[in-house]
Amino acid sequence: MTDSELRFWNRVLELARQKFSQAVFDFFIADAKLIRISDHVATVFMEEKKELYWKSNLTDIVLTAGFEVFNQEILIDYIFEEPIDEDSLEEFQSPIQTLIPEDFLYQSPIISDLNPKYRFDNFISGKGSQWALAAALAVAGSPGTVYNPLFIWGGPGLGKTHLLNAIGNSVLEDNPRARIKYITTENFINEFTTAIRLGTMEELKEAFRHLDVLLIDDIQYMAKKTMAGTQEEFFNTFNALHSNNKQIILTSDRAPEQLNDLEERLVSRFSWGLTQDITPPDYETRIAILQDKIQDYPYQFLPATIEYLAGQFDSNVRELEGALKNISLVANVKKVDTITVDIAAESIRAKKQEPLTISVIPIETIQTEVGKFYGVSVKEIKSTKRNQNIVLARQVAIFLTREMTDNSLPKIGKEFGGRDHSTILHAYNKIKNMLKIDDGLRIEIETLKQKIK
Repeated sequence: MTDSELRFWNRVLELARQKFSQAVFDFFIADAKLIRISDHVATVFMEEKKELYWKSNLTDIVLTAGFEVFNQEILIDYIFEEPIDEDSLEEFQSPIQTLIPEDFLYQSPIISDLNPKYRFDNFISGKGSQWALAAALAVAGSPGTVYNPLFIWGGPGLGKTHLLNAIGNSVLEDNPRARIKYITTENFINEFTTAIRLGTMEELKEAFRHLDVLLIDDIQYMAKKTMAGTQEEFFNTFNALHSNNKQIILTSDRAPEQLNDLEERLVSRFSWGLTQDITPPDYETRIAILQDKIQDYPYQFLPATIEYLAGQFDSNVRELEGALKNISLVANVKKVDTITVDIAAESIRAKKQEPLTISVIPIETIQTEVGKFYGVSVKEIKSTKRNQNIVLARQVAIFLTREMTDNSLPKIGKEFGGRDHSTILHAYNKIKNMLKIDDGLRIEIETLKQKIK
């Protein structure tokens, strides 16, 4: 790469950083590579799925950088296989294409049913959700032109509904006349059924097929067992919107290829755009979420309490929100202002309907009993040795510590040789999953519980 090419590309990246959020930059721009510039054409290598976003959103940036460095317009030729050497470049060359999106036409406003509290600025993103957030931001910035449809999937309580509403609220903020509809699949089915009964199908079709953005939640519920014609109507609505470059965003608890109860033609269309998953928040993200959520409560949460809660709930955000509500109830009854680990632990036990007065089991006791049972020492359990019997004893001890004590993941990790909280969580989940299929291990665990108690 020549000095001029390097200055041009650095300027493109600099302008992109200024224009886009960090999540969008990381997802769409950071991995692109300038191969060379020849005859006023920059050959750029990137993933094919990102080409449309570049064409729709970076044209002005490339134009600016071209005139600043070369004093002339620079066009871009996109390639999707990185050439090995200069001689092989020719086979990757493709005609220059210029995408001019159609005007995003709006009609009179309709009732969107969006939840105004769900916005991009209050979505706490972590490793498990950063790419879903980036895709949502991209779609909100250029509805109907990139990633259509956008399909976001993952377990409950991970932020799918939040992102769905955030997209709609963002588009409405940019254009208050946008025709946007947020609807759950259950409500879509109900509206379809009601329209059949009242003879208002034409009105329903008119309402849905003239939207600018359709946001539909929990599409997995549109199963074959639903009323005849429901999937047919959604199929026709999908086609009408997509053919007119109107944006469609869907969420589900599973990937498109796992939607066995939906017609194949629907499932195939869900994969036309971008499919992105959301996974449970990691420990650091749960800390950030808690620090944000506690602002809604009139109590002081000690740092140790936040760490404890983040270690207790690792599945989804709703569990964290539920825990804070329980803590608020206990704090209100006890008339305390400061939430300690003891208060948090008591509220969790109360929710599980367990006795509020339970004996505190030292981690060392669990390690000792497990060591005796499997014939290994506590020192070996805490060590980095990978012998099969030691690894099993270590993982069982970690599992029992998580099940039988109120210690946080970082605390457990510290007591098991200074291990990272993610390692502790992995060990816990490993034993938890094994218990589903291994009756022998289940008996061993129950035996150990009785010994420890």
